[in-house]
Amino acid sequence: MSRGWAIIWASFFTTAFASGASQYGFGMFVEPLEQEFGWTRTQINLSLSIGLISGLLSPLVGWGVDKYGSRSIMTVSLLIVAASFLMRAGMTELWHWYALSALLAIGFPGTFLPVGKLVGTWFPATRGRMMGTAITGNNVFGLIGVPLMSLVIQTEGWRLAYAIIGGGVLIVAVAVWFIVRSVPISDEAASGESGGAKAQAFTSSDYSLREALNSWKFWLLLAGVTCAGFSYPSFMTQLIPHMQSVGWGSSKATLVLTVLAGTALASKVSWGLLSERLTARLSFVIAISIMSSGVVFVTLAGSSIFVWPAIVFFGAGFGGIGPLMSLVVMETFGLRNFGSIQGVVAMVLATVPVLIGPILAGSLFDLTGSYETSFWIVSGIFAAGGVLVLSVRTPKESPDETPLDG
Repeated sequence: MSRGWAIIWASFFTTAFASGASQYGFGMFVEPLEQEFGWTRTQINLSLSIGLISGLLSPLVGWGVDKYGSRSIMTVSLLIVAASFLMRAGMTELWHWYALSALLAIGFPGTFLPVGKLVGTWFPATRGRMMGTAITGNNVFGLIGVPLMSLVIQTEGWRLAYAIIGGGVLIVAVAVWFIVRSVPISDEAASGESGGAKAQAFTSSDYSLREALNSWKFWLLLAGVTCAGFSYPSFMTQLIPHMQSVGWGSSKATLVLTVLAGTALASKVSWGLLSERLTARLSFVIAISIMSSGVVFVTLAGSSIFVWPAIVFFGAGFGGIGPLMSLVVMETFGLRNFGSIQGVVAMVLATVPVLIGPILAGSLFDLTGSYETSFWIVSGIFAAGGVLVLSVRTPKESPDETPLDG
C-alpha cells in the first residue's frame, strides 16, 4: 500500500472515531446519563452549545496546519479528543460533563481541517473521489458504530462504551503519527499520480489568506457554504420530531434518519468523482439544489409513503456537501494556504447555522404547531446557497479581479 492510500485510511478512521462518535454517537448517551444522574435534557444538550469553541478555534488550527503540517496537528488533536472520551468513563458531576465537552470542542477542529490539505497534496488529480473516501468514516460510524455501542451500553453500561470510543481514538492517534506526512515522497507518492514530490501542486495562482479575505469571491463562497451548513441544525435534527408530529411512531421516525445516513454514505465517492469531471463548484450547486428540492418533497409528503423516496433524494444530495465544501474552497483559492482559508470558513460554518437554525425551527413550531414553515425557509436557504456559489468564478483573475477595496 502506498503512503498516500495509508493516509486516506488514517483520515477515514479519524473521521469515524472523532466526528462520527461525537455527532452520530451523542444521542446514545442521553437517556443513560439522564437515568443515572438525574440530569435534564436541557442540561445535557447544553453541551452542544459548548461546541461553538470548535468554530472559534478553527482559524487558528487552520493556520497551524499550514505552518506546522498536518501530522502534528492531527495527532495532538486526536489525543485531546481521546482524553475527552476516556475521562467521561469516570465522570460523576455535571461540571465534568461540561468540562469534557469543552475539551472535545478544543480537539475537534484539528481532526478534520488537515484532511482536505492532505488529500489535495497526495492526490491532486483524483482529490474528489479521495476526499469522498476519506470522510465517509463519519457515516460509517453512524451505520455500524452506533448500533454496536448501543449494544455495549445496554449490556455493560455507558462508561465502558465511552472507554471503548476513547481507546479507538487513541489507537488512531498513534497510527496518524506514524503514517501521515504532509509532503509526498517521490518513491511513496500515491500510485497513478504524476510528479512525485511535485504533487503538492502549489502555484502562483494560490491565494494568501489576506488576498482571499480581500476578494468578493471569498465572501460569496462563504455565504453559499454557510447556507449548506443549515442542513444539520435546521433539518436533520428536526426530522425525527417532524415525522412524529405528523403521526409516525418513534422507531419508524428514527429509521428515516438511518436511511438518510446510508444514502449519504453511498453517494459521497460519486460526488467526489463528479467534481473531477464538472468542477467542485458546479457539483456543489447541483448537490445543494437536490437538498433544496428534497426538503420540499419531504414537506409535501407529510406522513405518506412518499417520505421514503424524498429522504433518499435529499440524502443523495447531502452526501456530496461534506467533501464538496472543502473541494470548492481548494479549487477556488488553491492549496498553499488552504488550512488558513478553510479555518475561517469553518469558523463561520460552525457558528452561524448553529446559533440561528435550532431557534428558528423551534420558535416556528411553537407558533404554527408544525415544522412545515421552517422547512420551507430551509429549502429557500439552500437554494440561495446554490445561487451564491454559482456566482463565484474559480480561477484567480489577477490583475483584472477587483478586490473589495477597489
